[in-house]
Amino acid sequence: MIEKMKKLTFLVYHREYDRFLRDLQALGVMHIQQSGDQTMAEPESLRQLRRQKTDVLDVLGTLQKITGALLDEVPVGNAGVTDSIEHSEAMKRVRRIQETGTSLVALTPRIASLQRDAEILRPWGTIDQAMLEKLHEAGIHERYRIASAARFAEKFPEYAAFEINRDKRFVYFLTFDIDGVESENIPAQSLRLPERPLEEVEREIAVLTAQKADLESERRKVAENNLGDLIALEREIDSAIAREEATLKTQRAALDTVVVMEGWFPVREEEAISNFLTKEQTYYQMRDPVTTDNVPIQLHNNRFNRMFERLTRMYGFPSYNEWDPTPIVAPFFTLFFAICMGDAGYGLIILLYGLLEMAGKARKTPIVGEMLHGSGDMVFALGAATTLVGLALGTFFGLSLVDYVPANSPLHSYYEFVGGDFPGTSYSFQMASAILIGVVHLCIAMMVKAILYTQKEGLSATLSTWAWNILLIGGIIVGTLSMVGTLSAETTRMVVIVIGAVSAIGIYFLNNVGRLKSSPLKGLLINPLAGLYETYNMASGLLGDVLSYVRLYALCLAGGALGGAFNQIGDMLWGKGSGWWAVFAIVGAVFIYFIGHLLNLLLSAISAFVHPLRLNFVEYFKNSGYEGKGTGYEPLK
Repeated sequence: MIEKMKKLTFLVYHREYDRFLRDLQALGVMHIQQSGDQTMAEPESLRQLRRQKTDVLDVLGTLQKITGALLDEVPVGNAGVTDSIEHSEAMKRVRRIQETGTSLVALTPRIASLQRDAEILRPWGTIDQAMLEKLHEAGIHERYRIASAARFAEKFPEYAAFEINRDKRFVYFLTFDIDGVESENIPAQSLRLPERPLEEVEREIAVLTAQKADLESERRKVAENNLGDLIALEREIDSAIAREEATLKTQRAALDTVVVMEGWFPVREEEAISNFLTKEQTYYQMRDPVTTDNVPIQLHNNRFNRMFERLTRMYGFPSYNEWDPTPIVAPFFTLFFAICMGDAGYGLIILLYGLLEMAGKARKTPIVGEMLHGSGDMVFALGAATTLVGLALGTFFGLSLVDYVPANSPLHSYYEFVGGDFPGTSYSFQMASAILIGVVHLCIAMMVKAILYTQKEGLSATLSTWAWNILLIGGIIVGTLSMVGTLSAETTRMVVIVIGAVSAIGIYFLNNVGRLKSSPLKGLLINPLAGLYETYNMASGLLGDVLSYVRLYALCLAGGALGGAFNQIGDMLWGKGSGWWAVFAIVGAVFIYFIGHLLNLLLSAISAFVHPLRLNFVEYFKNSGYEGKGTGYEPLK
């Protein structure tokens, strides 16, 4: 359901505004509404705060990688912020970590370049630079060459080649050019060595490596001792940003001496708000929302429905004059997910993961990472529902439970019934059940739409909508009672005629009562045509919507078939051969079982999340008239 709200307008003397805003922020229940100049540019102070937040988040991410800590498990420290965030001790640590990071970024490629130079110089050993200078003065210049050991032994005894070093693959040697005359055309690669000697390069590598180690040690020390303080700093910056944004939404009056603020708060907080404003001795006015107000939305549901509010927010908040769709989305999404998975074994794994997530230990596993963090309760509920539906359908890790229960037991008869055809038809029981569930889902959507539109526009403007409900829902009820023998054929015929006649009047003649009253002749001509057009849209649209629910059966069938296929492949190896071959066969079979079912579980879970979400977001929301254009309640905290 949607929390009831009240609007509050109050005046604050400009010299008291900053203190008042901090006190209001500490109260944490007021959603500030835009009342000032909406075209006003953001002040430099707000832009600076945003830049500071970006810097702090970057540093926190770096320090988190260093320590491996989970930020939501780190005790929050003291940011040490008084008046200026920029000059606080915590912000100075942020700037120092940024400088450290910049230095490390510069050092890393420099060290790598020097190490490459050292690798090139190392085979040549220590080179006497003074001797080389004397040779250069005498017109003799060296060439550094490299060749394979076999080629050197074959070709180079005939040349003036001086061997310097050799390893398993290459020989390193020198040749000389005299008085500018290049040495003979020697078939060997000529190298250009770095100008600096090996000793100097290795000495600089050692210095830079020590500097890098010191910088990394400094970062680790800050991470271990100040992570909580930096988290506190990030929260303090968030609070300052919230105050700046609230200031942008205010309006100045009386020559800028009075600040006018407007906002919303939940009705249940009225006493706390009144006490706060009375203590502040501030002039204020409270009132209930009117139709033209853009009221912020806070959802308030029971424990089960609350788990699925994240799905409603994913689509969009309802408007204040709409209904919260969560109480309908929650049970049907759970049922749809369980049917799509359709395997009790997979349900137990999902249930276990939900328990681990609620205990705060699931994030340490590499299964799904951050995707389901904070959703442990919902995952647990989906896993429990999947386990129950899987047992009801008779599937456990791709195994058909009907093969493992006594042949003459009631449970065996039940599984045969579920796996057979729907009574009185040639259609699969599970496929027919999926379509029936979809019909119920759509009927609820149409009933919600009729009631909601009646509340918003009045009964006279929604007679056509009610007529469609009478036709479809009434027809389904009468057809069901007739099939089970509750209504006789004659009674069924009479009821169908009455339902059809009443529905036809509403659909073809009362689809626009206002137009009919203003111009009866025009209404009599146009309304039937509008009714025919609506009939075409309704027939084609509803047929496609109902058939969309077949995907529940298809996904359940596909997951079960794939799990059974992996079982068959594993069974081909199990128990084959003898001795060590039998052991290898068992290990291979277990590997196939594990990898196959893990892959099937992940694929099925993705499909079981996406497709039920679509059935709610498209089929249900479209037929219930839900728009989801509301604004979320974001109190100044």
